[in-house]
Amino acid sequence: MPSSLESAPKFVYFVPSPAVSRYAALSIATFVLCIFALFPLRLGFPRIVESVSNDPFFWLLLAAMFGGTAAFFLVLAFPPKNWHARLEFVRGDIRYVPIPLLRWMGEPASEVPVTSDAREIFICQGSQDNREGYFVGTRPRKYPYGFRIMVRSEDGHTRELKVSTADRMNARQATALSDGITAATGLPVRLIKRDYSDTGAPRDVSWTPEAHSVHFSGFAKLAVLATPSIGGITIGIMRVNGLTVVVVGICLWLFQTLAAYLYASISHQWTKVAALYWLTTIVTFASSYAVAFFLTVSLLHSR
Repeated sequence: MPSSLESAPKFVYFVPSPAVSRYAALSIATFVLCIFALFPLRLGFPRIVESVSNDPFFWLLLAAMFGGTAAFFLVLAFPPKNWHARLEFVRGDIRYVPIPLLRWMGEPASEVPVTSDAREIFICQGSQDNREGYFVGTRPRKYPYGFRIMVRSEDGHTRELKVSTADRMNARQATALSDGITAATGLPVRLIKRDYSDTGAPRDVSWTPEAHSVHFSGFAKLAVLATPSIGGITIGIMRVNGLTVVVVGICLWLFQTLAAYLYASISHQWTKVAALYWLTTIVTFASSYAVAFFLTVSLLHSR
């Protein structure tokens, strides 16, 4: 006869992929397919048919390269469940298994026991308590990304598991996770977030997740990633001189910098460290912009 522990339900929660990662992967896949579609538009259908007849291996290789790249990023946008990090809940244990890449790099799974004196389980907003300000005396800022699973015993002792992700948990995810935890462990679940009093002392308050986890910050990050590539491709398609290429690149970087500064100022996330870090992006911006430009020129204007 199976024991009660063996017959207890097991609940597995797969941590969703960050929305910004999905949008970035979809954007790259769309960009790759659009570049491939430019060939018949640029050369014309009769020349494409003639070229395919004369050199089918080249076009087969080209289709495999572009198609394989697009398929790869589509898989990254919608990865199978076994590519996700996951939380496993049973009657006496909670286990967090990181994504396969981190496991291959040696990061082990972590777990906390759910002992007989456990009183309740918390889902806490943010994988860490706060982010400290750069200047001395500044108050810590809230960190809403990711979450923590906390098990609190009768004597007030708390054990926790940190789940890091670039997304904020939404109401639907919180409901699914809460119901699954209660069914698997038999303990009540509460949603909390770490807040701070006027004196800076931490305190736990009730937390109600928003209906959707998509925020402007995700689109801002995506815009930062896409701007140099889109700019380089657009300028590459146009027949312009070298000075125009450089001027457009500088203008795009300055516009991107201004937009990021305004967003960070409005959201009260701008610090001296962030400003210095952003200045270093001119290297990555210039590299992405140049690669997109020269790749586009070589593909469209070399023939």
